[in-house]
Amino acid sequence: MSYSLYQFNGFGELLKYLDSQIESLQKTLEQLEQRYEAVKVRAEKMREIERVLEELMGEKLSPLNEVDYMGLKLVINARAIDELAVLEETIESQRDILDSLVNVRDAIQKLSEHLQGYDGIPILVQLVNGVPVRILLKETE
Repeated sequence: MSYSLYQFNGFGELLKYLDSQIESLQKTLEQLEQRYEAVKVRAEKMREIERVLEELMGEKLSPLNEVDYMGLKLVINARAIDELAVLEETIESQRDILDSLVNVRDAIQKLSEHLQGYDGIPILVQLVNGVPVRILLKETE
């Protein structure tokens, strides 16, 4: 888990920041999904080839050739299937973060609307993995 702290000069500034984060994450997800679709075609072909070979040989082919090097997982001779698995994991994680950001942005928008006369109050925001989890409305700077 990664914690970070940002300060904003009001809800408007915070909402602009969240909008830019959401937009950036949406673009990243689009790129990942495009890559996923391209890799998926290759991976499906390779799965079919492996299935045929397993039937012909009567034995299961060895899976992922992964080694742990000081806590870092290294995949030797990575296949399209291996890349597909990594892409699926990454896309799911990015979608979860995007959903969380959108939900938080909506909540902050509602709060901002109810506190319109108080814009300009310094706001300290704690983020966990890029998602706001705590907002401090500061009395003074």
